Amino acid sequence: MKKNNKTKKISIIGGGPAGLASAYFANNKGLKFELFEGNSEVGGNCKTIEYKNFKFDLGAHRFHDKNEYVTSLIKNLLNDDLKLVTTPSKIFYKGKMITFPIEFRNLLKKLDSKIILKILIENGKNIFNQNNINSFNDLVIKKYGSTISELFINNYSKKLWGKDTSLLSPKISGGRLQNLNIMSIIKIFSGRKHFEGFFYYPKDGFGMIFDKIKEEIQTNNIFLNSKITKIFHHNNKINALELNNTKKIEVDQLINSLPINFTANILEPKIPSRILDIVKTLRFRNLRIVVIFLEMKNFSNYASIYFPDKNVNFTRIYEPKQRSNSLAPYDKTCIVVEVPCNESDELYNSHSDIFKNKIINSLLKMNLIQKNKIIESLTYKIPNAYPILTNENIESMKIINDYIKKFQNMKMIGRGAEFKYLHTHDIFAKAVNYINFLSQE
Repeated sequence: MKKNNKTKKISIIGGGPAGLASAYFANNKGLKFELFEGNSEVGGNCKTIEYKNFKFDLGAHRFHDKNEYVTSLIKNLLNDDLKLVTTPSKIFYKGKMITFPIEFRNLLKKLDSKIILKILIENGKNIFNQNNINSFNDLVIKKYGSTISELFINNYSKKLWGKDTSLLSPKISGGRLQNLNIMSIIKIFSGRKHFEGFFYYPKDGFGMIFDKIKEEIQTNNIFLNSKITKIFHHNNKINALELNNTKKIEVDQLINSLPINFTANILEPKIPSRILDIVKTLRFRNLRIVVIFLEMKNFSNYASIYFPDKNVNFTRIYEPKQRSNSLAPYDKTCIVVEVPCNESDELYNSHSDIFKNKIINSLLKMNLIQKNKIIESLTYKIPNAYPILTNENIESMKIINDYIKKFQNMKMIGRGAEFKYLHTHDIFAKAVNYINFLSQE
């Protein structure tokens, strides 16, 4: 007979998307919970920043309609404030804008006929290609052919992840590479469109989702400025947390959204050195962004612009106003320029003024902005933005997960905690499933 676990408390650590989603579902089920966040506000890397009359996200966040239940939940949460965005994204290639997700009809207009013929031949051969997919590079060639891979994807991916694509796991794609093949070419000529180019977005920024969740749950259950400095365990159970190196609290059930490498190093007693050595091999890619405010109505007509050229020091520009007109004044706009970095990179550690000037000078040189249109600029660092999923790390995580699973009352949820390339809908689905499980115990 199952025990009624409703009198037990759920402790949630981390106030980013995974922690807040878990708190939201726990609150809906009437379960006792508490959420601990080390910073002075919740939202993690999904916060929307308000600056003067502008709003912008720390990254080009979007909500994809991939899970019917989660989409329905977010629609009910935001009501009319959740908008369907159909603004296209583009790839900047030799001064031309290529539609993204890649569409064959668009390539016909933009590329030389000899390149188009190669693409057609490669995608035709791919129907009969039975080669095993062992890397991200294999996946891209299987989906797009080697020409598309070299033109648009390999260089971009190497800039984004800091690794050659032959070393990256196929799982790093996040399910995005599924548009261009011989069948999609036929569908395009029949007038069908890619739904991948559409996404939902909140009127006042992506952080609005998590602000609404904070409003829904009881704020006296959220403890800010509460950094977890130790996680105590005994007999394969987590039994206590240490906050800010001082306060110790008991734990019944734990939902942990902290990065797996951080968690591994604060478990007490210390976990076996062989596991810690494996954890040390895991790497996250950081982001450094420049937000540039412009004295112009719009920078472009595109939600995001991708830059695969290896000689360009950034990977993506997104314009918040192309997601929602509410994010900038009518006659002004801003752009967010993303630069993936490792923690030790010179660009990541350079003074903010040096970093901003370097990026702005690149944009001026490419004639993407005009100096007299710049109002001002800001820069932010976003640590642990993406787990770098190499094939080696996928194998390492199997060993780490086997060890972590021994803690019967701890569930790891989130991109950093699970070391997976997860989207918001993935995280919400995992959170609701686990809360449902706990509510039935």
